[in-house]
Amino acid sequence: MGKPIQLSIGVILFIVGLSGLIFYHRFIPIQDSLMFMGRGTEGMMGGMMGDRGMMRRMMTEMMRNMEEINKRTEYSSSGERIFLKGIDSKGGFIKNSHGMQGAGCAMCHGVEARGMFMMMVDIPPLRWKYLTDPGGHTHPGGRNHPPFTEASFKSCVLAGIDPGGNTLNTMMPRWEMSGEDLDRLIEYLRTK
Repeated sequence: MGKPIQLSIGVILFIVGLSGLIFYHRFIPIQDSLMFMGRGTEGMMGGMMGDRGMMRRMMTEMMRNMEEINKRTEYSSSGERIFLKGIDSKGGFIKNSHGMQGAGCAMCHGVEARGMFMMMVDIPPLRWKYLTDPGGHTHPGGRNHPPFTEASFKSCVLAGIDPGGNTLNTMMPRWEMSGEDLDRLIEYLRTK
């Protein structure tokens, strides 16, 4: 694994971990004195940080996903390499609005493009059948849009605009990809 992807992964994990530690160490010691939080893993704090808590689930899922991405050293196509590592068909890093290098769609959408829960946000699947569902989509928070087409998917990746003209959350990076690389990515997503 190259240093750029290690740095990107490290920064993300550091921020998530630091947030969890600050939260845990600041509030857990006073848990018993706050009636609304309950005791042990039954209260609100235990529900977030306990063995089955939201933060633990999110961190476990993120780590499992990153391990799977890092295992991959051979790719079935340039589209798969774009999806997993953010490396274009010429072997260079694809620029994006977050400045990540060596990280592709799979970092947030999962190795199998099934979507993930990350940073307190539901990240939707990128499977082509899901994206092009004739019924369109209604996302948590009420954002809705018609199904994706190839053209609207490209607009989403490049400009962060969904098929309904909605601007996506800034957590979704805007990518600087060539038309050829977008076509290869779509070809790969059709196999998911």
